[in-house]
Amino acid sequence: MKTVLVESLAFLFICFFGTAAGGFLIMLCHDVSSFVVGTALPLFSVPGFLNGAVIFFPILLLFVPMFLYLSLVRHPKYNKISGSITIAVLSLAAWIFLAPVSYKTAHDWNALEKSPPAELSSGYFRRINGALYYFTLVTGNYVSGIKIDGDYFSKSNPENSVHALDSKFMNFKRDKMGFSDPIISENLTPPTILQNALRALVSIQESASAACDKGKIEWLFFCSIMAALVSLGAILSASEWKLADAFYVTFDTFAILALNSLFFMGFFDQTVSSLRDAGPFFEQIAKHFQCALNCAMIFLSASLGIFKAVVHAAKRARGAQ
Repeated sequence: MKTVLVESLAFLFICFFGTAAGGFLIMLCHDVSSFVVGTALPLFSVPGFLNGAVIFFPILLLFVPMFLYLSLVRHPKYNKISGSITIAVLSLAAWIFLAPVSYKTAHDWNALEKSPPAELSSGYFRRINGALYYFTLVTGNYVSGIKIDGDYFSKSNPENSVHALDSKFMNFKRDKMGFSDPIISENLTPPTILQNALRALVSIQESASAACDKGKIEWLFFCSIMAALVSLGAILSASEWKLADAFYVTFDTFAILALNSLFFMGFFDQTVSSLRDAGPFFEQIAKHFQCALNCAMIFLSASLGIFKAVVHAAKRARGAQ
């Protein structure tokens, strides 16, 4: 009973404070990506914080089982069976019933839509579309200043690479990472591995929101991702070394999320197409390939957990003789 209470309180604690921290982080990232050099940087925005919290809550739920399972590994005095069941029930219930509320709220608030880029300031050199710009005056989308082509130093006649701008129209856009100002983008673009991780999370978020809009059946099929994540409770004692158990839980969590994101990004399209042509049975698997993928992960976790339980029971039997 103590384990159930502790894990329940830990679940609420992580969800509440994790969502608040995530909301603040997303608000800060949005403010920085919208920041233009030479202007004031807002430190806090209530609408931005609320939008960030709504966006971050489903992302947090994907990692809550891992955090709580690691707490069970860290404290061996807790009952792992009752603790795992508590974590699984709370995580599944929150994902099935609360995540759709978050996606609907984000849609109603237009929280996922990017705001237009801010007007760039004058007095700074910026690299835009391979050319170097210096604006002396910016009025909306009309700029005055100079433009220096990217091949300025390689041309035999570099003077032809410098162009004067006089109230020239420029359609400013955010770059692929969402930055308004190229100066900020050049200095704060995250490393490739982090970009790929963010792209994977975005693909899961977009697919989850789309599944939620399609109806209850599609949403329940999509919820197999959470079922796969909570099934890792079966491998909490796969090893007698706590560090190895922690590694298994962490690695498998990221493996499940990676496989799902790869599916949403189209890496399994050829496999799905081949299954559709293999017969009626495989056609149904192809139709719900993401669910089948997660069911396979659940089967592997359950099989490993059963095997581990049999081995441990055999050891205890030999020790009792």
